Amino acid sequence: MSATNNQRELILKWHKGNAATPEYTAKLLGLPLDEVMYVIEHPEPPKPRADVRTPEFIEPLV
Repeated sequence: MSATNNQRELILKWHKGNAATPEYTAKLLGLPLDEVMYVIEHPEPPKPRADVRTPEFIEPLV
C-alpha cells in the first residue's frame, strides 16, 4: 500500500464529508483508484510491522 497516513486521513475526511468522489480523490492525491477504495473500505490504519532484526531478550551465557 502506498498511501501515507496523511493521505489516508484526507481520503477518509473527504469521503465522510462527501467533499469529493473516490475518483476525484485519487486524481488529487495521485493515487490509484483501487488504493483509495481500499482505504475507504478499511478505515483503520495498518498495524506497524514488528522489528524482526533484534530479539526482545537475549539469554545470558552461563
